[in-house]
Amino acid sequence: MSAFDRAGVESLRDVRVIERPLPAGPRGDLWFLGFGVSKYRDPALNLDFAEKDAKDLAAAFARARGVGFTDVHVATYVDDQVTVARLREAKAFFASAKVDDVAVVFVAGHGTHSRDAAADYFFVTHDVDVRRLRDTAAPFALVEGLLDGIQPRRKLLFLDTCESGERDVDWAPAAATAGQKARTTRALVLAAAGTGSTPLSPPRARARPWLLARDRLIDHDLSRRSGALVFAASRGDELSWEDDSLQNGVFTSALRAALETSAADADRDGQVSLDELRAFVTRTVAARTGDKQHPSVDHDNLALRVAWPTVR
Repeated sequence: MSAFDRAGVESLRDVRVIERPLPAGPRGDLWFLGFGVSKYRDPALNLDFAEKDAKDLAAAFARARGVGFTDVHVATYVDDQVTVARLREAKAFFASAKVDDVAVVFVAGHGTHSRDAAADYFFVTHDVDVRRLRDTAAPFALVEGLLDGIQPRRKLLFLDTCESGERDVDWAPAAATAGQKARTTRALVLAAAGTGSTPLSPPRARARPWLLARDRLIDHDLSRRSGALVFAASRGDELSWEDDSLQNGVFTSALRAALETSAADADRDGQVSLDELRAFVTRTVAARTGDKQHPSVDHDNLALRVAWPTVR
């Protein structure tokens, strides 16, 4: 628990841990809300598999219906359905969720930071206007806010986006492996005045020094208020990659493998815990990308306990 004063300053947090035995068998429902954008109004931003990521992950979670969870509820929005207005409305999906349920939000597509000194993070929605990023893209507070104030205590946010954005116009990202494409926002950086050809002026490096911090998480402060565990596809200075051979983002593909097979069940107890899922996905993504991408987890809600039944 913590308190905020009128200036938005948070107090020290008071922590209590309460343990109780869990009943055998399914406990509560699973609610999955997914967003994936592959086709943008500006075709220069188009990706190959973000839309498929959202659909595939929804299907992967649905496999737990009647096994790990009493029921699974799914809502998925893709491509031109993914707008700022739709994100604002989507929180209603969780209106019937109960305290013992699990709520999951998943987003796939472009992520970028504003090009000013504030360097705020945005999820790039389908109809983004690169000249009006703050007005037409979804601020991270809106995405994370989908899990704030809802009934379920167990809440997860998965981000398969480029977390860092490009630090300046001349920054050269890691070289792509054959068949892999980075979910960069280079088109956003190069677009200006509707021409798409003139680079925007980069902010001074000292205005955004935290973009160079490898383990900085965009959601660190906000996650304290929602109680969600946030699992992002990459560290703060890395790109998120998608792979032709996987037909998914590399991060999403690893999540699917953890949910759809027994590969992540390290202790062979018939279920994949959140700790096992994190370890498996982190190891798999790093190996698949030649150590170019490392998923990251926020440090405020690590006590969260969720498990999924393995598929053999």
